[in-house]
Amino acid sequence: IYLLKVSACIAIFFAAYQLLLAKLTFFKLNRTYLLFALMVSFIIPALTIENKRELSADNKATELKAAYGNYISFEENINDDNANVAQPHNWKQIIEYGYYAVLIAFLLRILLTMGYIRYAINKFEMSKLGSVVFVKKNSKIKNCTFLNKIIIDSSLTIEEQKMVIRHESVHVKQGHGFDKLLVNIACCILWFNPIIYLWRIAIDNNHEFLADEEASETIDKNVYASLLLNLASQTNNSVANNFSQLPLKNRIMMMYKKPNNPVKRLTYFAVIPLVLVCSFAFVNRKEVIVEKERMSNQLQSTRKVDFSKTNYFLSNGIVENNNLMEEQVLIIDAGHGGEDNSSVALDGQKEKDLNLRAVMFLKEEALKRGIKVVLTRSDDRFLSLRDRLPKQQGTAFISIHHNSKPITANKAFDGIEVYVSKLNRNIKGAERLGTGILSKLNRLDGMAVRDSLGNANLLLLRDSKMPSVLIEMGNIADGKSLNYINNEKNIRRISNLILDGFESFFKAGC
Repeated sequence: IYLLKVSACIAIFFAAYQLLLAKLTFFKLNRTYLLFALMVSFIIPALTIENKRELSADNKATELKAAYGNYISFEENINDDNANVAQPHNWKQIIEYGYYAVLIAFLLRILLTMGYIRYAINKFEMSKLGSVVFVKKNSKIKNCTFLNKIIIDSSLTIEEQKMVIRHESVHVKQGHGFDKLLVNIACCILWFNPIIYLWRIAIDNNHEFLADEEASETIDKNVYASLLLNLASQTNNSVANNFSQLPLKNRIMMMYKKPNNPVKRLTYFAVIPLVLVCSFAFVNRKEVIVEKERMSNQLQSTRKVDFSKTNYFLSNGIVENNNLMEEQVLIIDAGHGGEDNSSVALDGQKEKDLNLRAVMFLKEEALKRGIKVVLTRSDDRFLSLRDRLPKQQGTAFISIHHNSKPITANKAFDGIEVYVSKLNRNIKGAERLGTGILSKLNRLDGMAVRDSLGNANLLLLRDSKMPSVLIEMGNIADGKSLNYINNEKNIRRISNLILDGFESFFKAGC
């Protein structure tokens, strides 16, 4: 997503350059724009704006009672017959590996090109004068600038050498070689975006316009243009500034073009709203929920938090930890996965993917709070039900799912539901966790929340040895619910409310 946003910024800024600035003779300003816009295109999508919302919560010492609804009953076979099903290819991972493989190939190509240029300079060098290296006529690397070196064909006449050196010294003085390195790295990162290659051409042209402008101040333009044509060559070298690389039409036209009226410099102010538009469209936004606690001084001084029962070990039943356990460990399960797609949403999305997406957002928000998170799966893979059961100690276990029953179906619900299993030996802990999460979710706007716990005879809830709940994040068979779920801001809001409930459960001594 980040690279797609960068590509969109690149496209917008380049379109503006071509439409407004490319034909202007303010070459230094154009160079500044091209470099500035390139860097800003990478920076904007990396920025995150936090929108803090303060919610007041009355943290009186009230005990939540677990209320159960009779709206649904889950039945799931304990025997998992699909444990040995072969996992399909993870295409997302394959695409990711493919991207990095091409990225590395492009980076290696740049390094090899730079190595070849150094090799050619050393092999064909005849003499050296400061930063100017004179090479033999048969060298393929000549009449160009490579970083801070000027490479000149020794077979040119003295006057021709002076003109080429005059031109190439501008590249060295203004640091054009480092511009080329920057844009070449950008080309490697965005190798899939054709516009970045046009951007590189624009920077190359700008470098030559700058060098031609300064060189032609002391050299007859006709003689200079004639030399450009005589030395014209079709090179394919992206890391060096070549004196006379084809095509030359635009360079010669710009050299003879009358300078623009200084008033046209005001055109560059159009960049400001452009940056604002890109920032508004592509900057990341996260809603941070800040809970304002209102507690009496007496309650603050008398309330004690018992951490002695916050840790549950998963080997031989429930084990209470008698040591002070202050670390919150949340184990999160993304339902289904691999060839187990479960259901399909109205827009074609698979429940397994929506589950994983919600879990990753929940994990991100939890890590911001300093909560240690363990995932049963972090990619699209199949796990048997037994394999999903937590294998390590933790504070609580949450399994994330999405409902898919049509609203017209009997007892179907279009919002969020929380389930526990009364058959679990630690049902009291599960009830406290579930009711705590429900109490926070009831603050949610835009999505209905079932106001009572559901009892589900699910293996994950029944056999878990720590407080466990299953949360249906919404109904993907309902258009309104699906639209709400598809909004990242809403999922993060739900995630923070779930975490509010989890932290309340933890602080209350579990």
